[in-house]
Amino acid sequence: MNNKKYFMGIDTGTNSSKGVIIDQECNIIATASAEHAMTNPKPGHYEHDADEDWWGDFCRISNKLIADSGVDPHDILAVGASALGADCLPVDEECRPLRKAILYGIDSRATREMADLTELYGEEQIKKWYGRPLCSSDVMPKILWIKNNEPEVYARAHKFITASTFITAKLTGEYVVDRFLGLASFNPLYNSDGTPNPELC
Repeated sequence: MNNKKYFMGIDTGTNSSKGVIIDQECNIIATASAEHAMTNPKPGHYEHDADEDWWGDFCRISNKLIADSGVDPHDILAVGASALGADCLPVDEECRPLRKAILYGIDSRATREMADLTELYGEEQIKKWYGRPLCSSDVMPKILWIKNNEPEVYARAHKFITASTFITAKLTGEYVVDRFLGLASFNPLYNSDGTPNPELC
């Protein structure tokens, strides 16, 4: 009887996703990858299809890893999912995407919203909350861009989430964001100690 146990990890990136199964001694049992493309519908706009590029890659890679390794899925102790951060995906109450995901700092569509937020709260207050000026990697201006430019999407949005949150929600039904991503990408919605900013949330 085989008592070996395994771990699976899958990372979703800008142009591809990759995965691995390892045993408890950290020996690599199988690897797999899948490419996907970001779309560029307008200058400064970069997007992913969350169902196809994020969840689709996760499913294809996990199936390939299990098939190639011969590992019984019941022997996988844990699955880790990581993904590109600072993206913005509005979803409905069933975690269905309402539009394509707006990518991280390479997407510069929310320049006006960054300026509006800075004017509204003041540069010093933004720096106090955030430690730096707002930039194109921040999720809050992207949310405001959706509100200003796609009000029907904003009105239907149950949550605004990132790739790692989307994959985790699809796997578990829970919406979570890790502390690092919350502090790095969702400021000033989060304070420097990781708690939500009550003035903005």
